[in-house]
Amino acid sequence: MIRVATDADWPAILEVHRLAFTHDPSVPHLVEELRAGGFDVPSLSLVAVEGDRIAGHVMNSWSGIEGTDERLLQLSPLGVLPELQGRGHGGDLVRASLDGARALGEPAVLLEGNPAYYGRFGFVRADELGLLPPPETLVAWAFQVAVLDEHAELPRGQVLYAPPFSNRG
Repeated sequence: MIRVATDADWPAILEVHRLAFTHDPSVPHLVEELRAGGFDVPSLSLVAVEGDRIAGHVMNSWSGIEGTDERLLQLSPLGVLPELQGRGHGGDLVRASLDGARALGEPAVLLEGNPAYYGRFGFVRADELGLLPPPETLVAWAFQVAVLDEHAELPRGQVLYAPPFSNRG
């Protein structure tokens, strides 16, 4: 089951990210900073529930376009408890995020991730559509966009992550 996160879920959400990102202990702090700074979209902070526990979480926050007032949603971070990975929770969270963004009338969603995984959800290289990866991006081919409204004119230019992404150490 996928649902919107509640305040009571936050200890479990932080634990999901702590366990899912043992290679990057800054992710739980990033999640807290995005939420505390108002960069996230609360209705698109979603949890996957298995049984009586939080199995996964995805957050959507705003990214800007350099030199403009335009912004696009960014899906990140997405974490699933290691022992519950491979059961479809991650995919369900991605689909629910895209559906939620579409329901809000958003034209697209950005992310940085593995194209082999995210391509099945309609993500393509963002730079091919004129959205240049943020300076913090490790590899340009991992910066992707899912176009939700093919009739919308997407902004073009250098994408800028929300400050908590840029301030990661």
